[in-house]
Amino acid sequence: MCDTDNVHVLNFNEIKQAAEKIEDGIIHTPLCEAKMSKCMDYEIYLKCENLQYTGSCAERGIRNLFVSRHDEVTTSGVIVPSIGNLAIGAAYHGEALGIQVTVVLPDRTPPALAQRCSELNADVVICGETLEDATNYAKKVHMETGQFLLSPDEPAVMAGLGTVGMEIITQLPEADAVIVPVGSGGLLASVLIACTKLKCSCLVYGVECAKVPKMLKACQAGHPVTVPVVPNLAEGLNTSIVGRNAFATIKGRLDRVLEVDEVHIARAMISVLERERLVTDGAGACALAAIMQGLVPELRGKRTVCILTGGNIDSSRLSRTIHRGLSAWGRLIRFAVPMGDNRSGLENLAKVISDEHAVLKSLVTEQMWVQSDVGTTWANAVVETANEEHSDNFKDRIRHLYPSARFAVIEVNDKKCANVPPKVCPNRNV
Repeated sequence: MCDTDNVHVLNFNEIKQAAEKIEDGIIHTPLCEAKMSKCMDYEIYLKCENLQYTGSCAERGIRNLFVSRHDEVTTSGVIVPSIGNLAIGAAYHGEALGIQVTVVLPDRTPPALAQRCSELNADVVICGETLEDATNYAKKVHMETGQFLLSPDEPAVMAGLGTVGMEIITQLPEADAVIVPVGSGGLLASVLIACTKLKCSCLVYGVECAKVPKMLKACQAGHPVTVPVVPNLAEGLNTSIVGRNAFATIKGRLDRVLEVDEVHIARAMISVLERERLVTDGAGACALAAIMQGLVPELRGKRTVCILTGGNIDSSRLSRTIHRGLSAWGRLIRFAVPMGDNRSGLENLAKVISDEHAVLKSLVTEQMWVQSDVGTTWANAVVETANEEHSDNFKDRIRHLYPSARFAVIEVNDKKCANVPPKVCPNRNV
């Protein structure tokens, strides 16, 4: 997606110029102290890029590219392979600046997002199963028609994204660290340049889903390498390789790369929703998830900024994520217990649930496909509890009254995860 023989290392002047060019076209998003800091050992601040008009920081880079090369992209038109944020951002700013945009989306893209792009007068093409499929199609169209192929590794896009870092240090000059989600690496590279230029002591960490560790692998290898893309909650970060320009800018400067587990991403999304009253997608929640997973103990008591990169998540996916996160948190419990096939069987179970102050969410009895005697039925129940301690107490009570009770196994053992040491990238050059 960029010239592999002539990589571009971003500099601060490019970011500063981008800030002037996009001044009247993007929202200067708030930097808020997280309410959840009150019950944690961390002083967390949230950079709310999910409050941009199209719901992500991607439009900063797109706006800078469209303004900087307006004549070129107006003449040729723009084609954008994307899984979401880049597409909607290009459609919005393309319409605002009179640029014809074609977005190429994988087949699994939520219909609502494709519809939003269409409403903004972008041409929508659905192609392939993955971002790579969409990208290959876009490259083919670019070669055939001359349409400008928009890449997140484009220097102008990276420069626009760097304005996030400028705003962070302007809004919070005392910031000690910034944690940045890693997709293709453009946001991380540009925020790194901006933050360390304006405050040299500021730590900058990259964070990615453990299922797709492309930045960690690149740091270990010393160059971008391709990794398999496994479906996960941080879908907005699901690129198979980091950009060459981004990596050239990052190399030797980054303090650390963190890998977060999917279960903690879900928990972070729920925390942002319940405590901060904000909606963020899985990619946007990764920075906070790293703190919740215990990957950055060295930042306890320090002013740490988590960038909420986006909030574009469709309702059905958000619903599934909430339920999965509650389950992994221990706040939703699924279990089965044997009981007498009579009126008092269900009555007794309901009383136990009520006495333990749990909320019954669903209950299904099974009488046919069981191995027990004909006078016994199994009740399959889902209940909601307040927190992990409440959940443990509830389980103990059920096991005491129903020794044969079976509980659904949670995918990740949170206590073990908290003790896993963070993956470290080569230290920043001094």
